[in-house]
Amino acid sequence: MIRLVIKLSLIWLIISGYSVNATSLYVAGPEVPLPVQIVESQTRILMDELTNRKKEFDNDPQKLIYFARHVALSHWNLEKTSRLILGRHWKQADVSQVKRFEAEFLRTLMRYVVKAYGYYDDSLVEILSYDWQPKGTGGWVRSVVRLPAGVKVSVDYRMNLNQDKQWKMVDVRVEGISLVSSKRNEYGEEISQNGIESLLKIMFEKNQRVLAS
Repeated sequence: MIRLVIKLSLIWLIISGYSVNATSLYVAGPEVPLPVQIVESQTRILMDELTNRKKEFDNDPQKLIYFARHVALSHWNLEKTSRLILGRHWKQADVSQVKRFEAEFLRTLMRYVVKAYGYYDDSLVEILSYDWQPKGTGGWVRSVVRLPAGVKVSVDYRMNLNQDKQWKMVDVRVEGISLVSSKRNEYGEEISQNGIESLLKIMFEKNQRVLAS
């Protein structure tokens, strides 16, 4: 169930049919914080791309994979996210293993995009509001999402300032369930039992089955 919710959160962020107005949906004041602006702007860009290029993506899945890598996931801080997921295992891994993990985690997100694209519908989801909860050099862009049948769900995006002072995403959570926490538990168990090389092999094989087909 947790994996399903996390994948749905990525679907909502990356390819779901958001209803975004030209004006901001930020509810805490007239001045919209930059992290909220980025999330809203990214959503509009993704929707435009998916609407205008749907036939192109249907006919050529490799273009969808390229889109996932260079557009849909361009706002992720993969190094920071990888460090958060690996936790104590980060220091135990060598440089090559860390870089391979970052690459495979990116491919994992790409795999989610490709698989989720099969559920794409531009009328499924509507964002009702955004809020900003800053914390240190980052914080959460919180949103309220309305699903079919009027169900409301919280979908939040953790934004962080990187070394270049750019806002990047490092986590996403749905109804309090965090992608980072979920993956930390899943991956940490595999590393503890069989080592990081085993995890990297499993990630590669899962990603390859989808991205290479």
